[in-house]
Amino acid sequence: MTSTNEQTGEYLDPKDFYEEMKKEDTIVLDARNDYEYDIGHFRGAIRPDIRNFRELPEWIKDNKELLEGKRVLTYCTGGIRCEKFSGWLKEEGFDDVGQLHGGIVSYGKDPEVKGELWDGQCYVFDERISVPINQVEHNVVGRDYFTGEPCERYINCANPDCNEQILSSEENEHFFLRSCSHECRVHPRNRYIEEHGLSEEEVQAKMEAIEEYEKQKV
Repeated sequence: MTSTNEQTGEYLDPKDFYEEMKKEDTIVLDARNDYEYDIGHFRGAIRPDIRNFRELPEWIKDNKELLEGKRVLTYCTGGIRCEKFSGWLKEEGFDDVGQLHGGIVSYGKDPEVKGELWDGQCYVFDERISVPINQVEHNVVGRDYFTGEPCERYINCANPDCNEQILSSEENEHFFLRSCSHECRVHPRNRYIEEHGLSEEEVQAKMEAIEEYEKQKV
């Protein structure tokens, strides 16, 4: 995905972006990774079926009919990714493209907009993991990986070969050995088991409890 400085979408400040989102013929397209979207996004924004930003162009090519004839707005955390993405959209023939100038973080700090129409938290790439954006109301959109309950807490799968980021309550983290699947739970280098010094008997007891839980779900 390449674009020049001259070939970018129209810069929209937070107030203009807010107003444009509410218009009927507008499509709001998230330019971030799936796990970023899952913990928070603009209300009604499309979540491309991708794992990372590199896959976005191919997804657009496969779903052009969603965007054709529409006003396309795109956004990302700080504005850098959607700078590239909006330029690429223009090169692909989408003429009516706007991007949130300064990204989500700037939108949340804007004294007039106050982060309205944002639901959930904003994923950030530091020790905070996520930060609030909407100063007016807070709607939780994240869902616990294991139970589907509202959740805004990310953990990494304990299998070092997986390391998948999943949303999980602290209770479920311990119940499911901080592992996203049975295969990850039985991995010989499972970090949760190592960190907590669990014996084989303790691990087996937890596995049986999980198995019983899964049976009850069916």
